[in-house]
Amino acid sequence: MRIAVIKGDGVGPEIMGATLSLLERYIEADFIEIKAGKSYFIEEGKPIEDNAIEKIRGCDSLLKGPVATPTKGPSYPSVNTLLRREFKLYANVRPFKSYEGISIRRIDTILVRENLECLYYGWEVEDEDRAIAMRVITKRGAERISEFAFNLAKREGRRRVTAIHKRNVLKRTDGLFLDAFYRVASKFDLSADDEIVDAAGYKLVKLDNAFDVMVAPNLYGDILSDVAAGVVGSIGLCGSAQIGEDFAAFEPIHGTGEDIAGKGIANPIGMIIAASMMLDWLWERGRSPKRGEKIREAIDSVIMDRILTPDLGGDFRTEQVVEKIVDRLRD
Repeated sequence: MRIAVIKGDGVGPEIMGATLSLLERYIEADFIEIKAGKSYFIEEGKPIEDNAIEKIRGCDSLLKGPVATPTKGPSYPSVNTLLRREFKLYANVRPFKSYEGISIRRIDTILVRENLECLYYGWEVEDEDRAIAMRVITKRGAERISEFAFNLAKREGRRRVTAIHKRNVLKRTDGLFLDAFYRVASKFDLSADDEIVDAAGYKLVKLDNAFDVMVAPNLYGDILSDVAAGVVGSIGLCGSAQIGEDFAAFEPIHGTGEDIAGKGIANPIGMIIAASMMLDWLWERGRSPKRGEKIREAIDSVIMDRILTPDLGGDFRTEQVVEKIVDRLRD
């Protein structure tokens, strides 16, 4: 296998280095580093290296650390958005699972977030008095992400798919999304329902196992995934996949964590879970042995034994957590 790697900014190089130290002992692969992000921009004056897209296309998948897009001072177009659009990564898959003694509720939910449309499409205009953002929801995009969510639910043995919306206010855009969802739902022998986005956030926090599979437009999915991560107990415990028709990228759902960068205490588990999801995706395509589930079982064992970084109340360092996971894999 050839796996493209973007280390990222902030804690990115630390958690990526820890994850690669595990993968190098567990699978046979060539890791191809791609320079990108804020640190690369400061050094070279550009957010991503020349010919990066071609180099990534020559690989089987992309493993990516968190990349910063500056909001103050000199800035540049988002590397994350560039990669999503270049590789048409329309489905953002974020699983959330609770851990006893850490999570505030029992949760075992997969959130499927449409990844290319909604307000994140990036159409904005302004004058002296106003700034206007265009929200784009297409029939094709809504049907495609709904089909992805139902197929995922079927493959994972799930029973219910819930569409997240605000149709009571946004009657046209969310109306289109919800209508497309139910058209797709009629083709599957699975339960289908819908929930208003603010009520969904409340239920995630208030109720155990409130949802099974959720499918949402881009903005709602982004917000609810952080709510779900809070229910899990730390955003550092959560990984994600960005999936297109023939390529996929994998990353933790958290940001760059500039305040703890360089201290060696960042939680590597979200990054490692993302890597395990990558191995699942590669295995489904016949490119890798089936190894992802074993990594997640080792993670569960480590967390159960309270081998935790400071974000979870522990005192273990990044590398120590990874070595414990490697030990469980050896066992």
